[in-house]
Amino acid sequence: MKIHKSYRFWLLIIPPLISLSLYFSSLNYFFFQDDFYEILISRVNNFEGFLSLFKFLSNRSSYRPVGLQTYFFTSYSLFGLNPIAFRTITFGLFFISYFLIIKVIKKITGSHQIGFLTASLWVLSAIHFMSLTWIAASWLIIGLFFFLVASLLFLDFSQKERKIYYILSFIFFVLSALSFEFFVSFPLIFGYYCLFIQKKSLWQTVKICSPFLLIIFIYLIFRSQYSYLPNIPEYRVAFNFESLKALFWYILWSFNIPEEFKKQVITFLVVPSRTFVNEFWPLVAKTVVSALLIILLGILLPIFKNLKNHKNINLILIGFGTTWFVTSISPVLILPNHSFSMYLTLASIGIYLIISYLIISFNRVSVIIVIFLIWLFSSFTTISFYRDSSWMIESQNFARQFATQLKSRFPQLPQDAVVFYPLSDKRHIQAVLNQNEIKVIYNNPSISIFYNEADFIEYLKENPTNNIYKF
Repeated sequence: MKIHKSYRFWLLIIPPLISLSLYFSSLNYFFFQDDFYEILISRVNNFEGFLSLFKFLSNRSSYRPVGLQTYFFTSYSLFGLNPIAFRTITFGLFFISYFLIIKVIKKITGSHQIGFLTASLWVLSAIHFMSLTWIAASWLIIGLFFFLVASLLFLDFSQKERKIYYILSFIFFVLSALSFEFFVSFPLIFGYYCLFIQKKSLWQTVKICSPFLLIIFIYLIFRSQYSYLPNIPEYRVAFNFESLKALFWYILWSFNIPEEFKKQVITFLVVPSRTFVNEFWPLVAKTVVSALLIILLGILLPIFKNLKNHKNINLILIGFGTTWFVTSISPVLILPNHSFSMYLTLASIGIYLIISYLIISFNRVSVIIVIFLIWLFSSFTTISFYRDSSWMIESQNFARQFATQLKSRFPQLPQDAVVFYPLSDKRHIQAVLNQNEIKVIYNNPSISIFYNEADFIEYLKENPTNNIYKF
C-alpha cells in the first residue's frame, strides 16, 4: 500500500490531533492525591538538595527520580501550582512518543505503514487516561519517551555500527531506568531483535546487551536493599494463576475494554455482575463488540487470507511483538492485585505492532479505514465512560474546591498554624492526601490540619497555641 508523499504530513498529524481532542479535558484537571506529596518532596533549594532526589528511600516503594521527582521539581520551579503547565509537558512527551514509535517500528520492520498504524493505535488508545489525567502518573509517559529514544539510537547503532549511537542509547536507557520500572524489558526486546531479526550470533547479542543487563542487575540489588513495597494485599508479590488472569486483562484493556470490567467480574474471567450489565449494557455492548471486530478484521481475517494464499506469515516479527508485550508487562504481573491499564503504556506497542503488521499484510485500504473507525469509536466510548465515572475526576474536583475555599477564607496562614476543616468522607481526605494539600497551597510545611473535631481538640490539649483557624 503506497501513500503519496503530499498526503503523508496530513496523515501523520491526524491521529495525535484526534487524540488531543479525546483527552483535552484532562489538561484542566486540578492536582489531587499523590500530586501533593510529590510536590512537597521535590521542593529543594540547592544543588545538594537536588542530588538528594536521586537517593533510594526506604519509605518509598518505587525509584523514579527522573520520572517523578525531577519532573515535579522542574515543573513546579517553572510554573508553580499550574496543573495545565504540568500536563502540557506530559502531553508534549506523549505526542513526541507517537512520532518516535513510528520511527522505531519503521526501523524494525522496514515499513513506514506498519510504524504509522502501530503509533496510531497507540496514541488513540484508551489506556492513557490515567497517565494523562493524573499528574503523578506522568512517569509512565516520561519513562516511555526515554525508552523510545534509547530504542531508536540502539537500532541506529545496530544498523550503522557507529559507537556514538550505542553510547547515546545507553545514556537514554539509564534515564529510562531512573523514570520507570519497565526499562528492564529493553535488553530482552532488543536481544531478540539482534538474535532473530538481525541474525547476530548469541555471543554478539550477549556482548551488545551486557551493559544494559548490568544496569538492571545493579538496579535490582539497590531496590531489594533500600526500597520496600507496602505490606498490604494490593502489593503482595506473587506469580500464580492470578498473574495469568492479570495478563489476560492487560490484553483485553489493550483493545479499549474499560478497566472497570475487571472489578465487576464475578464468575470465570469475563462474566461481569448482572447489576453492572443491566446498568451499563450499552457500554458493554459497544466496547466488547468493537474489540471482537478488531480481533476478527485485524488479526483472524489477515491470518486466514495469508494461509489461504499460501503467503508466509512473518512469525519472527510476531514473536518480536509478543516478546515486547510480555517482557514489558512482566514487572507488574508479579503484583496481580495491583493492575491498572496505564501500565500498558509501553507493553501495548507490542500488541499494536502485531495487529498493524497483519492489517498491512492484508493490503486492503477499506479494511484499514474500517478498523481505524472502530478503534476510534471504542476508544471514545471508553474514555467518555472514564470521564463520567472515574474516581480521579471526583478527587480532583474536591481538591480544587478545598484549595479555593481555604484560600478564600484564609488568604495567609502563619507558621505552625492549626486548621480545623470538618470532613468525614475518607475519599475526600484521600483527595487532599491528609496533611499534604494544605502544606502545598500555602507553601508552608509547618501547618497542621484536622478533619475530626475530637482529634483537633486532643491535639490542642497537648500542643496549646493561639494560631487556631476553624473553617
